Amino acid sequence: MVRSLDGSELLTGSEAGGLLRSAVSNAGGVLVSWELDHVDHRPGRSTKALYRTQVAWPELDGPGAPPRDELFGASAHIGEPEKDLLSAEQSLLMTDGEITVRIWRYPNDPWLPMLARVCYPDVVGRTLTELGVPTGLPLEAPVPIEVVSYRPGRRAVLRAQLADRAVFLKVLQPRRSGEIVARHQHLLSAGVPVPAVLAHHEGLIVLAELPGRPLSRAIVEEGVEACSAGDLVALLDRLPASLYTVPVRAPWTDSAAFYAGIVGSSVPALGPRLDALVGAIQGGLATVERRVGLHPHDVVHGDFYEAQVFVEGGRVVGLLDIDTVGPGRRADDLACLLAHLSVLADYGASGRIAPEVHARVDQAVRAWEGVFQRRVDPEELCLRAAGVVLSLATGPHRQQEAAWESATESIVRVAETWVARAREIAAHPVPARRVHEPVHPSHVAERPRPEFVRPAPLTSPSRQAARPPLRGVGHAVSPGDRDAPTQERPAGSMART
Repeated sequence: MVRSLDGSELLTGSEAGGLLRSAVSNAGGVLVSWELDHVDHRPGRSTKALYRTQVAWPELDGPGAPPRDELFGASAHIGEPEKDLLSAEQSLLMTDGEITVRIWRYPNDPWLPMLARVCYPDVVGRTLTELGVPTGLPLEAPVPIEVVSYRPGRRAVLRAQLADRAVFLKVLQPRRSGEIVARHQHLLSAGVPVPAVLAHHEGLIVLAELPGRPLSRAIVEEGVEACSAGDLVALLDRLPASLYTVPVRAPWTDSAAFYAGIVGSSVPALGPRLDALVGAIQGGLATVERRVGLHPHDVVHGDFYEAQVFVEGGRVVGLLDIDTVGPGRRADDLACLLAHLSVLADYGASGRIAPEVHARVDQAVRAWEGVFQRRVDPEELCLRAAGVVLSLATGPHRQQEAAWESATESIVRVAETWVARAREIAAHPVPARRVHEPVHPSHVAERPRPEFVRPAPLTSPSRQAARPPLRGVGHAVSPGDRDAPTQERPAGSMART
């Protein structure tokens, strides 16, 4: 094995093919081809990777059968033990005494034991029925499944199309799911339009589909008319003060140096600019703290961006992914939204979105920024936006985009633009004031939670049911095992044979 500090060289280089070949051979298959799909890298600690492969299974399919498309996950670490490992029987562990690598075939993720119970069209219906969620289909009928996201070892989200509706299946490490269900119920009772929990078992949450459409789609089609900035602020202001007592989660900008380290390790030439960015963000926030203080005095979403908000008829009707709700500053959430949108708008500079789409998104960023600056400290807003953009700069390499180095540089440039705005505001300060815009109320009725019926044992890994395709893969990693903001993009390709 190649020795590296955290397994990144091993899992992203050509040596990964040898590891996959060994794992596939050990399972009775023949590796035909492989490509790196996405990487979660924690510099100096660990790396997780996802691979798309083609594998022939002569014993299962016959010697002349075409290869199957398969997903394989791998985890490499040095100097820290594997945490929360729950189902290691169907994974292969390899070590050279210095670094340990674990490889598994999707869906047998060692950290997500419920994934295999919901990822096959021919088993998810039975699982839902046992959980008390009627499908409206015959018990043995296949249920169409779409994998929305999969972050190896962390979580997966799948969409199941039932006879009369769709439900979403959130697969987590079992230790986390109960807390998240309780948070959903708490927010629903407070009138926050989050998805209703239809069923729960350790490591699996079944959620109702929200009405409307994601703001990410609406803003591309309608721009600033998708919803009002006041509605977005009011949605966050509905988060109940009772959740102020949960543990504080550090804002993205507290990890600016961490993300800069990830970006710098993939594109060393950006090192001086990254150092300057981190210094400007940290120094600017220190100045803001001396001026207005940075105590967390609000309840925040923690990962508030356009894909998390649902709108209908120009008003906000839903909010997703409330795992990170807790104490913070309103500027954190508003900056997160602006950061994501500014990266999307910058795609117009590289021709990755149509000019008219660029114009609509850019107009929304400018309009909403002006409203948000009347609610929170404008300099803080821009500095925190720069910090979130810096975290998003890890995405092109992680998701193996085409031309990921130039894409990374473009995102770093967007972060620098936010820092420049913060400096201009510091030179000409304007007091923040609370937003007063008309807000359309949203109404969500809480649904009763069904009883759980214990599911049948997990199915054999040799089953031949079709695997659903991945639509996209998820998130960067950050300190403390915290999920990082998502910027969904088509995964690139690093094909090997």
